[in-house]
Amino acid sequence: MISQKTLIQLLNLENVSEDEQMRILEKVSDIVLDKALVRLMNELEEEEAKKLNELLDNGKQDEVAIFLYNKFPNINDIFDEEIEKIKGKLVQEYGK
Repeated sequence: MISQKTLIQLLNLENVSEDEQMRILEKVSDIVLDKALVRLMNELEEEEAKKLNELLDNGKQDEVAIFLYNKFPNINDIFDEEIEKIKGKLVQEYGK
């Protein structure tokens, strides 16, 4: 998955206080993950989606990551695309 440092750079948050960075990163990380998961779930076969949901429901984060990386070798690109979408919306709304 994408590192916090990379996310800070992608969102141009280098000059924001560390506390504010953490607050923003928590929100953005949740949004990116949710959007990426919805996008990926739509590409899974029904049985694969059931397996992924079971892993998520049981809190097996490591297994979820392995499953997703095996199924979607381009997953980092998908996360990057979702981050860029969010960044674009932030720029539209706040002009930064």
